[in-house]
Amino acid sequence: MRLALLSFLTFLTTCHLDESNADRMVARVNDKYLYVSELEENLGNNLSTTDSALLVQNYINTWAKEQLLLDKAVFNLNASEQESLEDLIRRYRNDLFIKTYQEHWLKARVDTVVSLEEITSYYSENKKNFKLHNDLLRGRYIELSTSNFDRNSVRNAFRRFNIEDRTYLDSISLQFNSSFLNDTIWLRPRVFFGRINRPAPENYERYLKSNRFFEIEDSLNLYLVFVEEVRRRNEVAPISHVRSTLKQIILNKRKLDMMRQFDRDVLDEAVKDNVFEQYD
Repeated sequence: MRLALLSFLTFLTTCHLDESNADRMVARVNDKYLYVSELEENLGNNLSTTDSALLVQNYINTWAKEQLLLDKAVFNLNASEQESLEDLIRRYRNDLFIKTYQEHWLKARVDTVVSLEEITSYYSENKKNFKLHNDLLRGRYIELSTSNFDRNSVRNAFRRFNIEDRTYLDSISLQFNSSFLNDTIWLRPRVFFGRINRPAPENYERYLKSNRFFEIEDSLNLYLVFVEEVRRRNEVAPISHVRSTLKQIILNKRKLDMMRQFDRDVLDEAVKDNVFEQYD
């Protein structure tokens, strides 16, 4: 019997089955049968002979254990337990179909474009819901060699930072050891000050003030630093920092409103078409 099974497994893994073999039985558990077509559907037929034979045998064993355990469960569970499980299965099936249909319906109809006006309006009306959990700052810095001969010009341009100054700083950026000039981005202080080798709060806490310029110099480098704005923990988060969150909230609210209207329309349409009646 084992030799016959091994021969059959070899046949499965070395031949591409035609339609006449598609429904050939591979195994049986009581009145349930496993067919070649199911093996091909789940395992394919492009594996090597050794790998395929092992996979086929494992699949048959797994299928057999599942059927045997299912039969034992049905036999040993009482009628009330079986009815409860069947009800759960029906509910899950219904929920799965309905949710999938609703997702397709929403995807085809919901406008995913959220305007800046909508974001600003929602933010203004709900600021209290957007408190910071950590300190934030936006600022800029330049790291120069202490021997840099342009340091006064760089310092003045860095502090003023108008359009001409930005162009000038960009044109001489190769002189900088490092720099970060995008002061519209909000960062945690530890991240910002970590770039100038002062990641610990005791080394930067005194600098956490809005509109603050300062210099830090060591034996090799001069750091020019300007902190544009600071927002402390529990203060309202800046709108640019929570823009993506605001957009998602607005989209979720839009979807929820549409689904509520969808539910109402389903009932109204069913009554109108006389496919839903409620009896006294």
